Amino acid sequence: MPASPIALAGVLFDKDGTLLDFDATWGPATREVLETLAGGDAGRFRALAEIGGYLPDSGSFRPDSPIIGGDTTEFAPAWALILGKAPDEAFADQVNHLYRAASLRHLTAYDDVGPVIEGLRAEGLAVGLATNDSERTARAHLGALGLLDRFGYIAGYDSGWGGKPQPGMVTAFAVHAKADPQAIVLVGDSPHDIEAARRAGAFAIGIARTRRAADTLGNSPDLVIGSLAELPEALASRFALPARVA
Repeated sequence: MPASPIALAGVLFDKDGTLLDFDATWGPATREVLETLAGGDAGRFRALAEIGGYLPDSGSFRPDSPIIGGDTTEFAPAWALILGKAPDEAFADQVNHLYRAASLRHLTAYDDVGPVIEGLRAEGLAVGLATNDSERTARAHLGALGLLDRFGYIAGYDSGWGGKPQPGMVTAFAVHAKADPQAIVLVGDSPHDIEAARRAGAFAIGIARTRRAADTLGNSPDLVIGSLAELPEALASRFALPARVA
């Protein structure tokens, strides 16, 4: 007799590349940040771009870019050294401030985000965000999109749980949802997301909105979808869903 499906308690989302169009948001934002930091020095601009995996000619990123899957601490110290500054928390805060302002000017969400989030909440599921961006910037982004109050849990790399691929943000969300991690699904577009879910014992769904994401994810997720529009059916086929909220 087949085992009963696990009762799903919550869905935890990555932000950039999952809810936000990464290149449309972070491509022009990164150019602005690097231009500001470089202060008009073309050599410094190129050096900063190389470390960040940013491709100025196309406004896109290399698949191994630390800006895609990592947090500020993975690239800001090297930027500081190029600029002759101390690679300390103050410089990381400066980078986060510049990125927050620039990304808000270019913020581009995918069209399927709002309807899917509303649908999950209507199913009675906990909804959360786990990003390697700063929590302050994540809240600013969700607020600008009119989605801040839809997320009961928001964690950035600086929220006290560590960044992905560490499992802290996922484990903390399970506590928030009052559930075992196996009743949690994480949806993300990078190997960091998948590894964080694995380490926490959650179900890992990769979202491959771009060829770069598909190639980077490979076969590592438990399941791969092409957009959030595919998520409700994917969840219903693998989990028992709670009763709808009236």
